[in-house]
Amino acid sequence: MNISKKALLIGLITISFIVTIFFYYSSNIKLEKNHEKIFTESNDQANLREISFFSLDQQEFFLSDFNGKVLLVNLWATWCAPCRIEMPSLDRLEDILGDEKFQVIAIAVEKTDISKIADFYQEEGIKNLKIFHDKSTKSGLYAKATGLPFTLLIDREGKEVGRKDGPWEWDSKEVLEIINKLKVIN
Repeated sequence: MNISKKALLIGLITISFIVTIFFYYSSNIKLEKNHEKIFTESNDQANLREISFFSLDQQEFFLSDFNGKVLLVNLWATWCAPCRIEMPSLDRLEDILGDEKFQVIAIAVEKTDISKIADFYQEEGIKNLKIFHDKSTKSGLYAKATGLPFTLLIDREGKEVGRKDGPWEWDSKEVLEIINKLKVIN
């Protein structure tokens, strides 16, 4: 098989370009992970009072039902690959810090049966998170989410402290410090 020098050169340039893009993207992820500001500012247009969701036993909840606790509210879906990747870290966070002052509320925002979400929890070994579901998918609209996964940090008075678009390692040292500080305020 004879490959021309031009074709070989084009191939090498293409591979070099792809490798360069890969390393650039990887280094940006590391920079973002090391960045002190995990959460962006809250959105005054969000209407968190309207967010409702159901438990596995079909009990309806609103975020206000959890006033008095610091909340990390995560909107996700079983079909969302980045959401699926971050779920174990949310589960670990709930295991590490979950108590009467803090709770992770992971709300599956999708028009599927809640049994599919329960199956996902079982398959992935999610043991510490309660199963919550918003079949109406309106939670994202009320939160002014820009995509999934989407996470809100809410203080004990029910006010949004910050938000995060995209996946994160939720049991990281930085997140644990932020939540522990919020738990002792008030």
